[in-house]
Amino acid sequence: MVSWNKVLGLASVAAATALLGMVAFDVPYFKSVYFLRIDLGNGTASTALANQTNPFVDLGALGFCTDLKDGKGLQCSQAHVGYNLSEAGKFINGSLPPQLSASVNAVASNLTKVLVLHIVAFGIALISFALALLAFLGAPLADCCSSCFCGFAGSAAFAVFIFDIAFFELIKKRVQQEGNNGAAIMGNALYLTLIAWLLLFVTPILFLIGRCCGCCLPSPSSNHKGGKW
Repeated sequence: MVSWNKVLGLASVAAATALLGMVAFDVPYFKSVYFLRIDLGNGTASTALANQTNPFVDLGALGFCTDLKDGKGLQCSQAHVGYNLSEAGKFINGSLPPQLSASVNAVASNLTKVLVLHIVAFGIALISFALALLAFLGAPLADCCSSCFCGFAGSAAFAVFIFDIAFFELIKKRVQQEGNNGAAIMGNALYLTLIAWLLLFVTPILFLIGRCCGCCLPSPSSNHKGGKW
């Protein structure tokens, strides 16, 4: 009989791995998921939904997408590690707006290289999911290793979440120095990373509870020997 903790643990790891995968391959792949939106309009919007009519640039782990509201729709850069926002110049007629000035580019080009850690966190979570699946199928060694890798994946997810907060604050500060206080908007990728970390934090606890309950409960064979069913 399959224990409830293995079912919940496998579902939790699968959900966390899927979320980390979406974050690691957000824009330019998953175009609705991004870390930070730079409003290229008047910079007065405080949320992404509030500036639907303003041109913007969305930053992701491996690239960016921009919609200049000029009828061309969403245009995205090539995916690579450590991109530079000056690449947006090929989508813009004329000079880059102040929000994409040299000082913002200097910070962004260095910080975007570290965003590759999201792919590392996704890889660890993927290994954790594979071990959780083997544990679900009854492999004894995988049952032990799955909890360890869940802990590693949770630690990695938490570390990249802290970096995401720092990444957002640094870019926001540089954009504000250009005179647009509301131009940097936090993206949904940060919330997805936080949810993934919470799921990976809970999963080892579920496995541990299941093991403790399994140790305390008598086995069916012992009940049968004692004359009880």
